[in-house]
Amino acid sequence: MKSYLIKLPDGTQMGPFPWEKIDKLYASRRISGDDLVWTEGMPAWLPLREVQKQKDEPHSQQAGTSDASRPGKEEASYFLSSGGESRKGPYTFKEISNWYATGQLSPEVFLWKEGMAEWVRVGEFISGCQEESSFWVGVFGILSSLTGLSSVERFSLKSIFKGVFRCRTEQERIDFFTSGGSKSTPALEEISTDWPSPWLFTRILALSLLMCIGWAVMCEAFNNIPVVFAAADLGRLFSISFAVPFSILVLFAEFNVRRNISWYSIIVLVLGGGILSLIVTIILNELSGNPRAAYWAGPIEEAAKLVVAIFFARKFFLNGQILNGMLYGAAVGAGFAGFETAGYIICFEYIKPSGDLLSDTAVVRGSLAPFAHVSWSAIMAGAFWLAMKKQRQNNIPSILQPSFWRIAVIPIGLHMFWNSPLLGKSVLLICAKYGICAVICWSMVFLLLNEGLIQVRQAKEHKIDL
Repeated sequence: MKSYLIKLPDGTQMGPFPWEKIDKLYASRRISGDDLVWTEGMPAWLPLREVQKQKDEPHSQQAGTSDASRPGKEEASYFLSSGGESRKGPYTFKEISNWYATGQLSPEVFLWKEGMAEWVRVGEFISGCQEESSFWVGVFGILSSLTGLSSVERFSLKSIFKGVFRCRTEQERIDFFTSGGSKSTPALEEISTDWPSPWLFTRILALSLLMCIGWAVMCEAFNNIPVVFAAADLGRLFSISFAVPFSILVLFAEFNVRRNISWYSIIVLVLGGGILSLIVTIILNELSGNPRAAYWAGPIEEAAKLVVAIFFARKFFLNGQILNGMLYGAAVGAGFAGFETAGYIICFEYIKPSGDLLSDTAVVRGSLAPFAHVSWSAIMAGAFWLAMKKQRQNNIPSILQPSFWRIAVIPIGLHMFWNSPLLGKSVLLICAKYGICAVICWSMVFLLLNEGLIQVRQAKEHKIDL
């Protein structure tokens, strides 16, 4: 049985007492709710009323609706340390924030959770979260109310991407690319449901850009040798087209904490799904009378990519897991984006030669790829996989679920706005348009990622095999 110490305002300590004794002292008004309480495992002294509240919360829930089973329940995953090798925890972010806000936790105490590159001071960590939250909370709040998705808590881009440039071992890279098989998929209880800490996508991007430079140098160096020049030009075409889309695809693979989709399946989706989605796009264009306005590419192309993602997932991964759906959508979107960019390059370099237009197109499409096809497709597929979960509850087909269309209209609308002439009269307005699209797009990605993490968390808590 735990014993608690009591600290009075004058610094006098009482105890240790069992909690029942403290209840009696409080009831007899010998101690107040403002007096401090501490027991082994607590990082700091806390007011009695705060500890009382924490102990009463589990009893306030009815059977079958415990706090642990509520959607969005925060997982205790943070550890605290004053230095050295000793550490206390785990605690939730909310607990740590409350202790920090009430002055019970020093800003100099160190904090860490799995996935963070190093221990950081509590003050720095919470300040970083608060700096970003004022903006992101507002955006998340608007979009979650429109889409019905769960609200996002303790979000911080700085925290998520803090470990991007930390040195990693060769084994970590191997483990990532060999996951997804029958023997290499981690068990559900081994999975962290906290925000992922992606890092590999930056290495893939850097390698891809180096390949682009290497192929370009070869084209210049061997332009008098037809065979070598042709090979180098083909390599340049392929690397420029797929460098950024594939890197963003790796990011979505890192978001899939379940690690249950093999890279064989992903590559099939990129190549086969990319080509097939272009074919389906052509068919849908023909059926719709080949609309000339560029913004009509929004509903046509997004529908085509979603159909292809569903087609490839139908045997094994049409399972209602949101994170799986996002990865499948991202893979098809990466293939579509890569082949479409390659088409532009071939057109502007060989069919209608225009050196300036070619370089501008390659740079613009590469720079904007993270906010376009890959992410739009991930959102569309994530929405459909979420709708599958709803279908099991109300027997309404996924494609007819209101929850699907509340989300799907956003990537379709973003695609239409992206291609429209609106805000296209100056470079500044164009940048503003792309900026608006980028914020909304990735806000939806993080909302769906949060929903997927909640889904996995509930599966862990209820021991449901996804």
